[in-house]
Amino acid sequence: MAASFLLIILSSALLAPQTAHAFSVAQPQHPPPQRVIIVGAGVGGLATAARIKSTLPSTNTDVLIIEKNGRDQLGGRCGSFDVTVENYCNDGAFRHERGPSLLLLKEEYERLFEDCGKRESSSGTIPNSDVSRPATAAEAYGLQMKQCIPAYQVVFDDGDAISVGFPRSKCQSGLSIEEIKELQMLEQESIAKLNRLESDGSKKWQEYLNTCAAFLDCGLPNFIEERLDVSTLPAFMVEALKDGAKRWPLQPHSAMLDALFNSPKLKAMASFQDLYVGLEPYMNEQQFGGGVLRKTAPAVFGLLAALELHPTNGKAGVYAPVGGFRQVAESMLELCLDNDIEFKFDTSVTRITDEGVYFTSKDDKEGGFLPADLIICNADVPFATETILSESSKDVDVEKYDWNDKFDYSSGVIAFHWSFSQRIEALNTHNVFMCAKNAEDAVSSWSVLRDGDDSKKSTNNNSMKDQPFNFYVHRASHTDESAAPPGCDSIMVLVPCTPLVRNPELALLPRDDAILKYKQQFDEDLVNDVREAVMERLSILQGLESLQEKLINEVVDTPGTYADYYNVGGGVPFGLSHGLGQLSLTRPSAEPRSHGNVLFVGASSRPGNGVPLVLIGARLVAKKAIKKLQRNGLNIQ
Repeated sequence: MAASFLLIILSSALLAPQTAHAFSVAQPQHPPPQRVIIVGAGVGGLATAARIKSTLPSTNTDVLIIEKNGRDQLGGRCGSFDVTVENYCNDGAFRHERGPSLLLLKEEYERLFEDCGKRESSSGTIPNSDVSRPATAAEAYGLQMKQCIPAYQVVFDDGDAISVGFPRSKCQSGLSIEEIKELQMLEQESIAKLNRLESDGSKKWQEYLNTCAAFLDCGLPNFIEERLDVSTLPAFMVEALKDGAKRWPLQPHSAMLDALFNSPKLKAMASFQDLYVGLEPYMNEQQFGGGVLRKTAPAVFGLLAALELHPTNGKAGVYAPVGGFRQVAESMLELCLDNDIEFKFDTSVTRITDEGVYFTSKDDKEGGFLPADLIICNADVPFATETILSESSKDVDVEKYDWNDKFDYSSGVIAFHWSFSQRIEALNTHNVFMCAKNAEDAVSSWSVLRDGDDSKKSTNNNSMKDQPFNFYVHRASHTDESAAPPGCDSIMVLVPCTPLVRNPELALLPRDDAILKYKQQFDEDLVNDVREAVMERLSILQGLESLQEKLINEVVDTPGTYADYYNVGGGVPFGLSHGLGQLSLTRPSAEPRSHGNVLFVGASSRPGNGVPLVLIGARLVAKKAIKKLQRNGLNIQ
């Protein structure tokens, strides 16, 4: 078995294109102009555009990004929005995130600006900081990333709360001596709590993180970046085979956790990141391999815990972009503009062909066909393959909404964006509320990912208050005070739910009519029930007993909302899930078989979802794009 897994690692890296560090470009004397059209101004589209344009001669290649939304929704799911409440908090703005809320693999962001940026870093005090040092390439474009310490607060349904994610290098985080001392005391409290959960709990927790760090160090280059790194294999195999292979990475995550921990709470703490990749941690005895091919996380996804929580791994750490994830998109826009990339907002692509794209503007004042030498699709893959890449419909000037429901999807989300008239000090920047009173409740709390449509039906018949469920709470102002007016707070709550249920008949309707029908799958009664259940769970923390009395504004998103804003299949903001059947080489390729002049980039393509993985995917896709353009006539050495 070990040999077969090693073969998978080697083949995934060897089959991937091996490319030199940089392209050296020779200028043709009379190069034919080439146009690259990128469909979608999400993170993948922006990053791919910047990499192509910064590599190729600017006089030979035009890059145009077409985005269906307005300029204010730049970045796709990677964006923020503001709420102002009249006569409250001096009419100040409450900032809320509609997509990602925590920043991982900080070096991937820096790498993009280092590779493509044209601005010189200057020394001096960094904006919004007391730190005096040369600005990084990302900071030169206004992107400052601040580490969240501790990374998370985990709150259990019986009121127990524990903080996790304390890096050893606290002194390098720009904190004062007093702040560092406070964190050291909090870390010691957390260690004591781990040991109260079970004997040697702190030691077992660190052993788990060390195993996961070996998975991370091997998995990131070999699986995600598609480059062979044999130096990481020995440590990987040592951890995988430890204790009689009880930590084997391809078994269900729960099997490894059962071998390491006795406490249901420790098992829950060690696995909540599985939600981010659309999987449950528990073995499904009704499916082959315990479900790891589809909806059960293999143990290798413990690497996510190491990525966020390991105290010494150089890749680890949870960060917050100062100014919210809107600032990530704005900095990437500046990067694109410095590289002479053009934009067309409020314009929907209705059909992609190998020769170009059909489009229509929101005001119907513009439309038609734009030829291109290469098209890169940053739209969601399951949506794109059923609509704008499909040739089944000859109506090229009408927007439609549909998706391929044969894939396995991550969970949907009901998101509450709450603005409060006072600060909510009981919450950290990132908070996870988990059910773990007993093993049965712990497993049931993940039923939304296992039971699919049946889970939503049971929610309609029985109150959420009567069911175990997990949810996430983001309080941006704990790390970045600009997220809310002074003395006030903005909170985002994400509650996992089922995706939209596809109705093939709605594919025949104009897009807006279909979206309206899909939004009705999450009615007001369901949303009200979920809100009440969340408020009840929050009240277990001291100071949050009467939280609703301080609520002054609410914005609610459901899968119907995400479908409307971003054309994501099933209204799922996290994209396709990452079971072994949709992971690495088994995930949708960047090169669709149906079109030879089209490439995919984004969360539902390789290597996967999450901003850093999309940035890595953009780097890989940009290399493929340059090779295609080379074959089309560019003289690249």
